[in-house]
Amino acid sequence: MSEQPAQQPVTEDLSRVLRFLELTVTRRLDGLLRGSFPSADPGPGTDPDSAREYVVGDDIRRMDWAVTARTGIAHVRDPEAERELECWVIADCAARLSTGSGPTSKRHLLTAATAAVALLNDGPGDRTGLIADSTVIPPSAGRAHSMRLVQAVAVHEGGGTLDSDIASIANRAPRAGLIVVISDFLGPINWAQALRVAGARTEVLAIRLVDPADEALPGHGPVVMADAETGEVLEVTIDDKTRARYEQAATEHKIDVLTALRRARARVITLRTDNDWVADFARQMGER
Repeated sequence: MSEQPAQQPVTEDLSRVLRFLELTVTRRLDGLLRGSFPSADPGPGTDPDSAREYVVGDDIRRMDWAVTARTGIAHVRDPEAERELECWVIADCAARLSTGSGPTSKRHLLTAATAAVALLNDGPGDRTGLIADSTVIPPSAGRAHSMRLVQAVAVHEGGGTLDSDIASIANRAPRAGLIVVISDFLGPINWAQALRVAGARTEVLAIRLVDPADEALPGHGPVVMADAETGEVLEVTIDDKTRARYEQAATEHKIDVLTALRRARARVITLRTDNDWVADFARQMGER
């Protein structure tokens, strides 16, 4: 449950917001994703890379005659593996993401993270698709397609079917090289098994969206809270005991979520509504 709605919806002046995101990603994050994940079928590739000494069994069609003549020792040219990447974004568009404790909501971060992935995965042959509840956009390339994905995430509000969306990847995206799951991962962890199955055959990047209200109760005294998905209203008196119980439950759930993501061999990036998401994304993508 969330205390209050965010002050400014991401859909307000949508074209301006999308243009701002495009400029932000291309100017501050350009090239960050490229080469970080191999394609589903990397193969040997065709572009020449480095040369090494010939060993018995090497394909003589890869002989590097220039290096061989220069050194007097037989050398072969190793090709560079293909890096064409089919990426699928699974966006959790549940209604709760539109609420938050400040002017920036997790819906803003969801839209921004989708923009980052779609716009960065724009190398030759790279394609990005989207699954967001009932919205499915097949993978394609180009700036116009990327912005179509971002706009779909910005305006769509689904029922929070993360488990079924992940489970559908096997049939919808048999050649996916990268699956990006963007969610706050609150609620039941019923998606864990599906993600483990997906992670066994492809790379998984999980982007966790966090608001301060997810970790600690804001305010003090009597507070009226509403569930953004069900509309249920609950009156709570926030005191030290209630706050401690909430923080303990939040910590335990966070540990369970991170454990499930690690078991799926997912690489995890955390974006917060009270931080600079661009700096956080760049720093964590740079970590190995």
